[in-house]
Amino acid sequence: MSSKTYFITGANRGIGFELVNQFLLDSSHNVVIATARDPSKATALKELSSRNKNLHIIQLDVSKEDSIETIDSQLSKITDSVDVFISNAAIADSFDKIVDTPSKVWESHYSTNVLGAILVFQKLHKYLVKGTSKDVVFITSIAGTFTQFFPLSASAYGQSKAALNYTVKELSFEHEPEGFKVVAVHPGAVSTEGGVVAVNKMAEKAPEVIKALEAMIITPQESASKLKDFVNSLGPKNNGLIYNYDGTQLGF
Repeated sequence: MSSKTYFITGANRGIGFELVNQFLLDSSHNVVIATARDPSKATALKELSSRNKNLHIIQLDVSKEDSIETIDSQLSKITDSVDVFISNAAIADSFDKIVDTPSKVWESHYSTNVLGAILVFQKLHKYLVKGTSKDVVFITSIAGTFTQFFPLSASAYGQSKAALNYTVKELSFEHEPEGFKVVAVHPGAVSTEGGVVAVNKMAEKAPEVIKALEAMIITPQESASKLKDFVNSLGPKNNGLIYNYDGTQLGF
């Protein structure tokens, strides 16, 4: 397998961290640029970096435009091209009914989960154009789909992921002439630190529904392993579609 350069946001823990590890293990020649809001506190990521010269950590808070503006100055010191962009950084802290969700919650989820992802893509575009595979993967959620709707209140989170899914559709036709493949991927119900908190909060509001969800829970390692295989298999036929972490196509 030929080597690639990966850019992964939200890589200090959970799915993002496991993806970093998976791609580094996949080939000793792969280069991974991993982002963290505060690299000094990304203990596991720093430890992994100390053992692998092909892992580079840069500071990035996708909810802050001034932080996004620093991408170029940091990335240009590492590489002039990126083959795969995985937009993983997100927040999930909205589990009340729509009528009870305040404006600041809607704003924070849109700013981070949608606008942040878009602005990072804008900064990476010139690097992706020079890449060989030009793969763009937005980590989404079935909470943002209509066909896979799960009867739990996720208000601002679900709406932000629905907007992200729309972004994938638009980017897919806008950049197809450049050879891009743009997809949305649901990582599964993953037992990350944030995922456990989310499940516990939802369990308080819908205990009968949460039992079905708990049966679907997988580990970050399981999710990342399948995601890695799927990302490595991306082709033109995948462009503009939404998938489960195991490569099964889902509906919007």
